[in-house]
Amino acid sequence: MLHRSASFARRAATISIFGALAAGCSNSGVPTANPASNPASDYRALANGHGVATRQLPAKTRGWLSPDAKKGKNLIYWGDYNTNTITIYSSKGVNGKEKGQITTGLSNPERLFVDKKGNVYATNIGNDTITAYKPGKTSPFLTISTGVVSPTGLTVDAAGTVYCANVGNDTITVYPRGKTSPSLTIPLSASPESLATDAKDNLYASVGDEVEEFAPGSSSGTNLGLPGYPGALEVDSSGNLIVIYGGAIDYFPAGQTEPSKEIDVTSGSPFELSLSGNEKTLYVSVDAGTPFLIQDVAYPNGTTLSNKLSTNGGQWPVAVSPDAALGG
Repeated sequence: MLHRSASFARRAATISIFGALAAGCSNSGVPTANPASNPASDYRALANGHGVATRQLPAKTRGWLSPDAKKGKNLIYWGDYNTNTITIYSSKGVNGKEKGQITTGLSNPERLFVDKKGNVYATNIGNDTITAYKPGKTSPFLTISTGVVSPTGLTVDAAGTVYCANVGNDTITVYPRGKTSPSLTIPLSASPESLATDAKDNLYASVGDEVEEFAPGSSSGTNLGLPGYPGALEVDSSGNLIVIYGGAIDYFPAGQTEPSKEIDVTSGSPFELSLSGNEKTLYVSVDAGTPFLIQDVAYPNGTTLSNKLSTNGGQWPVAVSPDAALGG
């Protein structure tokens, strides 16, 4: 069992550094929270204000997908906030083959998610939309704007229900499959940052300094009592939670408030998580200065992150096909 005092001190120091850096930066167009009340949101804003200048693909490649991408499997989707793109890579090996790029409909993409059918979803904080793309397609088959206010976190359950975290008005909006108006709006006491659903369609959200759980269809969340100021989170099919705290990734067994394991990120700052559908690999976007990296670690027993993509192809938004913990 890890000792919270030492672990939390390390997290607090990391958050303090991020807050100080963010204070000296301009993040126009991106709403940020008060550093004292929500360092996790400042952490996101820091990345928004310091996104690296990524390379542009040749004109013949932009907006193109290889036939392989139609299969919607064994792919990594890497978003770029600054250039309004999602670049798609094979997940085989290190720096796997590029499969193409999506550009249509994107406006400062914040988060990505891939459902069990291989559809990729993106929240776009630049124009307050969610866009969704079928495997092998570069134009959205679904665009949601009603109820979307400065969206960040995003998840989709097995029924195709879309959940969106809105930092612009401190809500989570819920959209039944194929619908563009929310069936439920969940009011929150602080800004939501990251979302995930488990195999029973319970919703998890990092909200201010809490991780909250919502039963299916409920607008009332339960504080799980995890350490304060969580960043991105993921959940596996057994309900075990994976949460970023500052420069570390913590694993929490279902129902527990102390981590059973902590992986320190020794080179750069972890930002976003994506757990593979077979729950064997955890992918992490890492702000390594110039550029962002995608790293991975064997789940749940791996102890060290390794570089997976170092091609300067994106920033913090990352997803794999398909994502884990989709309910029945």
